[in-house]
Amino acid sequence: MKYRIIILFALLLSLITSCYKDKGNYDYHELEDVAIDTTDVGMQSEYAIMRFDTLVLKPKVYFEGQEVTDASQAPLDYLWTIFSATTGTGANQVIDTIGHERILNSVISRTGGNYLVQLVVTNRHDGVKQFFRIPVSVSEVFNGGWMVFYERADKPGYSDLALIFNAWTKLNVNYNRYYTNLYETTNGEPLKGHPIRCLDIAVSLAAGNNYVGLCTDYTLVGVSENGIERALVFKDFFHNPPTTMAPTWYGQHGSGVMSGQSSEVLINDNQIYTNTYTYSATEGRNTRFSVPKIANGIGQLAAWNAEIPQTLNYGIVVYDQTYQRFRYAGYNSALLEEFAEQSPAAAFDINHTGMTMLLADWGRGTSMGVGLRPFEYFIMAKGSERYLAVANFSSTYPTTENIGIGLYPMDDLCPDIDKATTMSASHVGSFIYYGAGSKVYTFAYDSNQPAAVAWEAPSADEEVTCVRIMKYYHGTIYGYGMVPRADNLVHIATWNEQTQQGHLYEYLINPASGILNTTQCYDYPIPGRVKDMAWKFSMQ
Repeated sequence: MKYRIIILFALLLSLITSCYKDKGNYDYHELEDVAIDTTDVGMQSEYAIMRFDTLVLKPKVYFEGQEVTDASQAPLDYLWTIFSATTGTGANQVIDTIGHERILNSVISRTGGNYLVQLVVTNRHDGVKQFFRIPVSVSEVFNGGWMVFYERADKPGYSDLALIFNAWTKLNVNYNRYYTNLYETTNGEPLKGHPIRCLDIAVSLAAGNNYVGLCTDYTLVGVSENGIERALVFKDFFHNPPTTMAPTWYGQHGSGVMSGQSSEVLINDNQIYTNTYTYSATEGRNTRFSVPKIANGIGQLAAWNAEIPQTLNYGIVVYDQTYQRFRYAGYNSALLEEFAEQSPAAAFDINHTGMTMLLADWGRGTSMGVGLRPFEYFIMAKGSERYLAVANFSSTYPTTENIGIGLYPMDDLCPDIDKATTMSASHVGSFIYYGAGSKVYTFAYDSNQPAAVAWEAPSADEEVTCVRIMKYYHGTIYGYGMVPRADNLVHIATWNEQTQQGHLYEYLINPASGILNTTQCYDYPIPGRVKDMAWKFSMQ
């Protein structure tokens, strides 16, 4: 019986298999040969480049034994990527695509670090891939230079940062480079809001320990000094952040001569915040904004604070546009107060100016050793009239009776002064620049002579939006010659509404007279309307 069952099972299995038709595809063929060859093409075994340099790699690729050229019809796809050479906790695992052609020609925007650049060649016929990798070390270049803060032409209502390197803006440099849209390139998005100010506060005298503050009318962020990576968002600046983000001004207070007597300043939602910090040779910032200053009967504040006064005399000086008066808080004091009654001999009464502040800058005063004792300069409006007002918050006290030391009528001497959009005060000569329309004027205010046209844009369609003279608030850094071309370099930014193009022009100047040397100029296209510019601190 057992054998009969086995025989029946064998017959059944034979019947089933006889009904099955083999539908397999047995059309085998040899794989098409694809090879990547990097010999004799001038390629290095590894590369060390600066961030935003262009990396060019030209490997040979062979298909079925024949070298592939641009005219070849080989069924190949190319993918170049770059990714971190390190793994583990804290490593940046982002993989960026940087090319789709056989030859790589790409700007490398990754922040400083060690990377692998990889080429994958895929045969479209069978999907087989060939791989090639090469190490690339990227170094940062952002230790110094000239910062340009602008509203993006392609993204209105958003801000971004450019950085300029040349022999005039960075010490010991023999190259000319500029980088635009740095914030978006580094952080993946532009900065929301219209630009107000860019400022590099030297909290630490060690390279890399500071951050650059970027303030818009929407927010305030801090980006790393060497990489422009977002390190601080608005709330990180505070012990207890305010519920409303509405910045109107970002600055600093104090000339940097005495440690622990300078402050970071923010006016947000018409509230004044200060952050007193101590300079460190090794550490970065470890303090934050506290509660706002207490003010009784304060009106709308101007987008300004006195940046370089004697810090033990004043903790902060601001201007009340509504009641047209200056107010101060004492060193480490929380209360905004009125100055002493001013003498009739003062050039103007800082407690009752009767004027609206339009533009401001610090400039010519006195220097003591490596310190700074400059005055504050203001273009003020009294109705339709314009005045240049000068105040001394550097060597005075709240009890001083003649803080307003100069008041110069401008209407009869200064063409287009009612159209002025920007100003910069010299710290060496007795003059200011102001920009109006397509021109920059020099006004030697104590000469009683008419303002002269110092510069005119190449096109009448270019509007001057920002003028800055090369200087820096930190008295020690300034006095020891660490600021390149201090006082004898002017930066002029323009905007062409028709072409939606910005420009930055740089000229050497006579620091006493403000006369430009037009025999040499640096000219950079800027992809937006420039609002502010400043030197980027560097301990070179």
